[in-house]
Amino acid sequence: MSDYQFRLANKDDIPEITSIYRSLVGTPGCTWNLDYPNAESALSDLENGALYVLETDGKIVAAASMGDFNELSHLPWASQRPCELARIGVLPAMQKHGVGSIILQNVIRAAKEKGFDGMRFLVSKNNIAALALYDKNGFEKCGETFMYGLDFYCYQICFRDPG
Repeated sequence: MSDYQFRLANKDDIPEITSIYRSLVGTPGCTWNLDYPNAESALSDLENGALYVLETDGKIVAAASMGDFNELSHLPWASQRPCELARIGVLPAMQKHGVGSIILQNVIRAAKEKGFDGMRFLVSKNNIAALALYDKNGFEKCGETFMYGLDFYCYQICFRDPG
């Protein structure tokens, strides 16, 4: 197994991250298109200190955004100070090799270090691979919503008892 390095992204990473986004458009269950996510959304996440990458042998193989985006606060959640996970993607050639779990576990660790008490996000009801990844990594389905013209499941994980 390759050695992976998890780190905050930098501006030089934007082309590789955008390439990952583009490589996933049209894959089963993916709701992304050529307009989203894009270099602008990656740059915005970068400027907010919310964009992370996983690399091996000098090549970025996965990216994810995690932070206080406040896009989902209108939905009910168990944790009091959760972060949001967004725009997580793994290069198609690296899928089914545990890379999704590796970046996800590292993002969870980073969220805990930032003081968040949980993580929440939406996932397409049709994205079978993503649903399996989140289920395998201890997330729970906690509802459903219709946003952005699509049906989603709400997923979350609490890092400590929300009390």
